[in-house]
Amino acid sequence: MKAIHKPQFVEDVATLRPTEVPTPQPKGDQYLVRVTHCSPQHADILHAKGKHQNNTKRGWCHPPFNLGYDFAGVVQSVPSLGSKSGSKKGDRVFGAGIGAFAEYVCVPEGAIRRIPEKLTSETAVAMSGQAVSYASVVHITKVQPGETVLVSGASGGLGSVCCMAAKAVGAKVIALAGDEEKAKHMRRDMNVDLVLVMKDDWIQKVMDFTKGVGAEVCLDNTGMVNDAIRCLAYFGRICILGFAARKGVMEEVKMNKLLLKSITVVGYRFGESGRRYPETLEEIWRGYLSMLETGKLQPLLYGKYEGLEDIGRALKDLEDRKVYGKIVVKVADLPAGSRLT
Repeated sequence: MKAIHKPQFVEDVATLRPTEVPTPQPKGDQYLVRVTHCSPQHADILHAKGKHQNNTKRGWCHPPFNLGYDFAGVVQSVPSLGSKSGSKKGDRVFGAGIGAFAEYVCVPEGAIRRIPEKLTSETAVAMSGQAVSYASVVHITKVQPGETVLVSGASGGLGSVCCMAAKAVGAKVIALAGDEEKAKHMRRDMNVDLVLVMKDDWIQKVMDFTKGVGAEVCLDNTGMVNDAIRCLAYFGRICILGFAARKGVMEEVKMNKLLLKSITVVGYRFGESGRRYPETLEEIWRGYLSMLETGKLQPLLYGKYEGLEDIGRALKDLEDRKVYGKIVVKVADLPAGSRLT
């Protein structure tokens, strides 16, 4: 099969090209999925360059490995040890697993979910990694109607869904962008109350918008806790989601700054939380998929990318901060006979 296979880390993601590698053989507890779509993200850039926290020799992604994480596809074979979820050969599914930038991927049962009939595979993969955004709003920070929510990296995949989920529960949303070009698209395409570019006096503009009180909540997926503290209300809440590090460097925060405003900072590791608390995870997925099916959450898609040959271009566009919303790469057409539910 073709895959973005990495025998070593790279310096330039634009150089990534598919190569021929053996098709993976599923273990007794794994599904074999034919990938039809994948969705690159910033963590894939860090993995490719060896700058992610999981790139140590004891981590998930140490060469040699197939790159990629979020995917949608069609079940080719079910676990020989049995399936608890009821997923069958031919079912459309979406999920996450290292090695997703490939024509086939093997994953355990907990890594995939069947795609609801009302959702396209493209929508499912675009939103598959953003359940963490919904959970950060509804379950972690418990955003209330009328509160003001500050979202960093709001033009990206996690950030844009944070904005949508916060609006869906009745909050006012201030979306932060890295440059004016992205801000222009966000003002046109996103239902938020205020879009600010992170330069000049944006912190003062947050304070002006909140009449000097500050925002009650900050959803941070870029690494801006220090800046957030300056424009949060007393007893403000900060949720760190995703890999919140600028160019792989984690932010350092002085504890006295948190103390002075009684700020609460919560780190949310969605995958590990789900493994430890599976019942809560199911509750999160039910609420998240319900918002997707009813249209309260919708993917904000950027550009057109087809084939694994476009992975390098997609990751380079992400790295150059050209992207607002999510990139979806079409890997293959839906096979004939695939079930829609």
